[in-house]
Amino acid sequence: MSLTITNLTKTYGTGANTGARPALDRVSLALQPAIYGLFGRNGAGKSTLMSLIANRLLPTSGTVMLDGTNVRDNEAAQGRIYLANETRPFLWPVRLGAIFRREERYYGGFDHGFAARMLAAFGIEPGKAYGNLSLGQRHIVQLVAALCVPVDVLLLDEPVLGLDAANRELFYRFLLETYASRPRVIVVSTHLIDEIAHVIERAIILDHGRVADEFAAESVGSRATVLVGDSNAVGYFVDEAGLSVIARESMGKLSGITVHGAIAADDLPEGIVASGLGLQDYVIRSTGGAADGASETESASSSRGAANGTVNKTTNATARDAACDVAAATDEKE
Repeated sequence: MSLTITNLTKTYGTGANTGARPALDRVSLALQPAIYGLFGRNGAGKSTLMSLIANRLLPTSGTVMLDGTNVRDNEAAQGRIYLANETRPFLWPVRLGAIFRREERYYGGFDHGFAARMLAAFGIEPGKAYGNLSLGQRHIVQLVAALCVPVDVLLLDEPVLGLDAANRELFYRFLLETYASRPRVIVVSTHLIDEIAHVIERAIILDHGRVADEFAAESVGSRATVLVGDSNAVGYFVDEAGLSVIARESMGKLSGITVHGAIAADDLPEGIVASGLGLQDYVIRSTGGAADGASETESASSSRGAANGTVNKTTNATARDAACDVAAATDEKE
């Protein structure tokens, strides 16, 4: 089973001179059975991509093929794809059992035993009407329905939004369980990147409507390296080695430059410390910069820091730790 996305583009508005940036710009992906994490900043195109796959939106150009068949206006193909997002409502007066039976009729099956076990674990009475549940419980019911239909492509857009920490962890366990029992393409879009890092097998990063990177999640440590040291020394080393720069940061007399790829400690001159990035830090640093992967200017980095202070505290943690290592080494020598 394969889901192939080719040059998928979605532009809102009409007219050749609108100057609008496409919400999705020539995205191409080949997805095989696995749990994918779909990451990117707000407005990167994640929800648009999912809606196009599920035929909720029509593309401006490009195709979505499921096992070689175009999914556009194809009821048989759409019966194999399920999108769970905030726009998929259930009728308030309807009881949960009736909701699940409706999903069963449309998708050709439903795991009622698994649904009952999940509802019990989340503390939701199966005989209740959907409208009598709390907001968080209604969201859980949508997730239960999504995990119990026998589809080949499951798209979960911000699935844990509004769930408390205990229920989020419970959902992740059920997600892994359902995938183990029936491997298929599962795509999870979320901003809780570190929290889901242990769940996903592959990561897709969108930036300004384009695919910035796609890789095995376990290989994130080799995707980029933060080099920290004296500003002149680090800059000279990066330029001489011809390294591709992702981001730059200044910390007094020290600089932190994030570059693509892994850098061995033996290859570094004295006074420069290298450290890898976790998944969340890599996503943050590889998105939101200048177009076409150009390195960030210090002013752009600073302005984003002012606008996104809470996020950048996490982003800068690796660089700060490395800076402390450099400072400690310097003090030792003195």
